Amino acid sequence: MKIKSTLICISMFLGTFLFAETLTLKQCIDIAQTNNPTIQQRQLSSEIGKSKVKQSFSAIMPSVSVSSGLGSSSQNSWDLSQSMGISAGLTFYRPGLYSGIKSAKITGEANRAASISTQNDITTQVSTLYFRILSTKTLIQVYEGNIAVAEENLKKTRSMYKLKVITESDVLKSEVQKGDFESQLLIQKQLYISYLRSMNILLGRDANTGFDVADVDVDNIDIPQYDIAWDMMLKRNPDYESAQLQEQISKVVLNASKEAYLPSLSGQYSYTNTFDPLLTPTNSVNLSASWTLFNGLSRRENVQQKKLELEQTRITLDNTLRLLEQQLRDYYTQFETYTAMIDINKRRLKSAQRDFSIVNQQYRLGKVTILDRMQAQISVLSAESSLVEAQYSRKMVESEIHKLINKK
Repeated sequence: MKIKSTLICISMFLGTFLFAETLTLKQCIDIAQTNNPTIQQRQLSSEIGKSKVKQSFSAIMPSVSVSSGLGSSSQNSWDLSQSMGISAGLTFYRPGLYSGIKSAKITGEANRAASISTQNDITTQVSTLYFRILSTKTLIQVYEGNIAVAEENLKKTRSMYKLKVITESDVLKSEVQKGDFESQLLIQKQLYISYLRSMNILLGRDANTGFDVADVDVDNIDIPQYDIAWDMMLKRNPDYESAQLQEQISKVVLNASKEAYLPSLSGQYSYTNTFDPLLTPTNSVNLSASWTLFNGLSRRENVQQKKLELEQTRITLDNTLRLLEQQLRDYYTQFETYTAMIDINKRRLKSAQRDFSIVNQQYRLGKVTILDRMQAQISVLSAESSLVEAQYSRKMVESEIHKLINKK
């Protein structure tokens, strides 16, 4: 009775999630791309990066300033005097000036790649949760079907016991099996509610927002051959692109550190007018150059540090490629494994269903025991559950491959 009441409570609670709206996988992904807080934060970081790129160009633009004032002195019998000045300056070159602009551009590209990587991560998480929801939803139906069969068999078993065809032990075993199915159903419903809540969080919504998900064709698979996927990953994967950009940034920074040995060159123009008829307004133009001949070991050690940092980024790039290759190979191996498991479990389920039908008929005739019938039903449940899990696990692997090759 306790299991029954718990199942009823969970079923009522499920009603708050179901029937409010039905979302497709694409709709879930679109909502997440718009509302997920992690994506929003990454997009803001990308916008900040774009602003910094624009800001970096200010270093090669002229600076202009104006000034004005009022003053008096005893020399002029404390009469008020006015003055106005305009000045403009331009740095033609200084160490790291143009390298900074180039570095900012590449950093902006790296931020863009990181933003795409974040979006792909969230998309994969949404897809995985979506398939988990469908998997548990299907398993709930499987267990409910087995409970219905177990209930029917239990009724028949009790009738046979009243006719003294079987023993009380057979009735008890049937009750135990039905209770096992109910317990497994309870677990699946609990998982189902948890997955729905997690999906709402990924979608940037309240955890208890009601919704259901649309079914998908688990046999519809869209992944390229491994060699094609490998080429696509090298060209499109944002994590690999980000590692390549970090290497480029390190090269630019190294060149900038070497530029510290070069001189700086700047120019300035100024105009001053005191509005005194006895004084002529002045114009001045200055061109200055400076060159640090020696500042200890700072420049030399800075160059050495940037060389080492460049080597670090190269190691990171190589390691990133190796890890991506391993992941891609692993996913294709998993895909092939799940495909084989699906074929096996389809045949297994067909045989188990046929065997259960035969055993059930023989049991009614008293030719087999209750244990034989229970084992036959468990074989059906096992094959059906394994098939469902393999089918949706393969879809999850498909979404992981799509993430690696950046397939939309």
